[in-house]
Amino acid sequence: MGNLFFEKFPFSEKAKQKLKEMEISPDNVPEQAIRKAALIISRANANKKYDLDVATLTEEMVENELMAFPIAKMFLSLMKTPNIIEKFSTLIMKKTFDELVDNNDSKNLCLLLADDFKTKYTLSEEAGFFVEIPLLEYLDIYFIDNETKLINKSVEGGKVFLNVNDFARFLSEKTYKKIFDSLPINKDLIPKKYVTLARSIDSQLITIEKKNFDLRLTGKVNPDFFPPCMKVLYNQQLAGESLAYYARLSIGAFLYQVGMTQQDMLTFFSKSPDFKKHIAQYHIARIFEKELSAPGCRKMKDYGLRVKECDVECNHKHPMQYYLGKMRQNNKIKNKNTKGGIKNV
Repeated sequence: MGNLFFEKFPFSEKAKQKLKEMEISPDNVPEQAIRKAALIISRANANKKYDLDVATLTEEMVENELMAFPIAKMFLSLMKTPNIIEKFSTLIMKKTFDELVDNNDSKNLCLLLADDFKTKYTLSEEAGFFVEIPLLEYLDIYFIDNETKLINKSVEGGKVFLNVNDFARFLSEKTYKKIFDSLPINKDLIPKKYVTLARSIDSQLITIEKKNFDLRLTGKVNPDFFPPCMKVLYNQQLAGESLAYYARLSIGAFLYQVGMTQQDMLTFFSKSPDFKKHIAQYHIARIFEKELSAPGCRKMKDYGLRVKECDVECNHKHPMQYYLGKMRQNNKIKNKNTKGGIKNV
């Protein structure tokens, strides 16, 4: 298996040993490996797959993959993008599963990875199963994949019986746990050169995320027309900053008034670092049920949410007046251009 094992499973102990033998220090990593690390993180944030997609691997490609993994972990430890560690762990988990099940020798590859993890297992003699794992060993994973939940497995005598596919899922879950538990790395151990790079990746991901989110909104919602105070809260939330209670309530009520759907609002608030889906769903449902209005400008000032741009750009008493005024102005321009176009035909 050799180099292919390193490329498929850069988190493995064998891969770590290979890196030590290469004698590459974090201060002397090739530019290609750094770009590769940034690419993996970008794919993870977008919930997309990552693979090399090449027919033949060169030694240099394998080494870049090996180096990119710990570099990515350093970036992740310095970044503020919401849920990025979970997304990265999930990407590698899914990639691991694909590598295991798509291989021509899945059984042998699963056993090699299991041995690398020092997993306790025995080959099963029961018909239809591949391995038997002690129950406590199996319960050590986080059960990210619903297919790994114990209720879906055959359990008897303190052992969990798995076929090849189930075993691959279990090992993929082990992968998630290993990576997730290892992050973040102590920032004091990370070379300073990576701090600036991590900030740049953070900034780019936030810009992409904001653009993608804005494009998903209905035509009724236009963030470009938000008043300064709401635009600041909107951008802070999309950037993954932790907003105080009244800030979340204010932007939530405002977004309800401008026509955002409950699903879009849930996606919007999922960027919070302390996001819990069931709690967010409850508060969003309350906003819609009570038909909450955004606080007026005076109340925004009382909440400490008024910004200096408000004094320059806004002469209204309520954020919605600003927004509707901008919408009307935009519609007038559109109508004028449309009429002008008809006359010129």
